[in-house]
Amino acid sequence: MPIRVQSRIFSYDRVSNARTFAMYSIEPLALPHDCPSDVSLWRVDFAFDASLEDAAFASLSDDERARAATFRRHEDVLRFASVRAALREQLARYLGMAAHAVRFKLDANRRPHLADSHSLDFNVSHAGSHGLIAMSSKRRVGVDIERLNDSFDWRSIVTLTLDASEAAWIERLDVEQQLAAFYDAWVAKEALVKTTGVGITRGLQHLTVLPRDSMQVTLCNEIPDDMREIAARWIAVPDGYSACVAWSTVAHHTRRLTLQTPTL
Repeated sequence: MPIRVQSRIFSYDRVSNARTFAMYSIEPLALPHDCPSDVSLWRVDFAFDASLEDAAFASLSDDERARAATFRRHEDVLRFASVRAALREQLARYLGMAAHAVRFKLDANRRPHLADSHSLDFNVSHAGSHGLIAMSSKRRVGVDIERLNDSFDWRSIVTLTLDASEAAWIERLDVEQQLAAFYDAWVAKEALVKTTGVGITRGLQHLTVLPRDSMQVTLCNEIPDDMREIAARWIAVPDGYSACVAWSTVAHHTRRLTLQTPTL
């Protein structure tokens, strides 16, 4: 039976290393052996019956609460607030400070980063009932998760997302495999461009990641200059989802912090 250590806001499971807050849970995800040891990945599971007034969200800033209020759907409010609160918790633990004291800034491309330190890079994504947080003390990271939507017509955006060779490869798959293959390409490309920090201004169709034959993302055809020092892996997530994490292969940060799953 798992041994749980209780506190006012969250419990900690010694067996799974999952932190369970009143309104969401955080669980570390295992990464492939060839992933840099300084890269850490966490999954956040949402509870949609929560309220921003709950203690789990006490660390959110006024700006974050204002941004959460701009979402029309309650589920979207909780997705944003839960991932941001979980991000604050993880950053605070590694930085040795209170979660509410963590400050963020936006760079020229509106990518969030720490306002008072360059010791950690991070990236987040959320979809459906889950969010992902990627962190590193030595390199840039990017992550993306998407929930497969069976009613989504992937062909409606194929020219904006897929290289012609990728679209042709998907068309040759069995019909029941095509949607998952499209989402695999989508999350891989999103994770890659989020690592560069420049966004998708050139369009995802200029990257080629299919066909897929393993968990490793392999860029094919012409590789853009800003992608030559980035690696990526598809990761295991709950059924009905697709996800990918990416990282720069060249370390950038000089101050080293050890990112590892805590033990109690």
